Amino acid sequence: MKKILIVFFLLFMVTGCTKIEEKNYDDLIMGMINCQQVVANEHRAGYTYYRPKGLRILDNTGTNEIFAQDNNVYYLYVDLVSYYNKVVVDYVEKKDVVYSKKISNGDYFGYLEIKNTTNNQYFIEIMYNYAKIEVIVPKEVVKHSVAYAMSILTSIKYQDTVLKSLMEESSLKASEVEYNIFETADTESGYLQIIEEYGQYQDENENVDPDFIKR
Repeated sequence: MKKILIVFFLLFMVTGCTKIEEKNYDDLIMGMINCQQVVANEHRAGYTYYRPKGLRILDNTGTNEIFAQDNNVYYLYVDLVSYYNKVVVDYVEKKDVVYSKKISNGDYFGYLEIKNTTNNQYFIEIMYNYAKIEVIVPKEVVKHSVAYAMSILTSIKYQDTVLKSLMEESSLKASEVEYNIFETADTESGYLQIIEEYGQYQDENENVDPDFIKR
């Protein structure tokens, strides 16, 4: 049964909405943005989002969440204050990294940055729609991880009425962790501490999400 699921997964990766391996990063990002969104299955104070089945929640503290998918650990931070205040920051592309690109889609903006780490893996940082995901993965799954991250980021829907109430009560500001999604991170600092805490992760019972692989 497991082999059948793997074949099914690979088939859709080749024929689905986003042909991940055949696309460059620019086309992959826009492909994920333009794909039809699925219904949210996670609900938080002030926003909702869609979490693919392949991602399991390891920790959830306010607007910070940690996911696991295969052996990879993803860190998500949603910046409700910046969204509420409609903060706009222009990303300056870099030349000294593996990949650096500003993302622009109407009123939505962000960036994708990929760096080599000291253990020759790839540190992926994606900021979009006032949220940010970081993950360290082997080279062969970089594009798949970018697609997973964009699947979440593009699905986030903010609830303005709820956010207005939270802001007026000052409860949102008081609970926010000081973290700037508009600045790129140091691969040797904060994110690697998460890896050290949670280590490598794998759950063979977690099925591949058909909604994601068709995107």
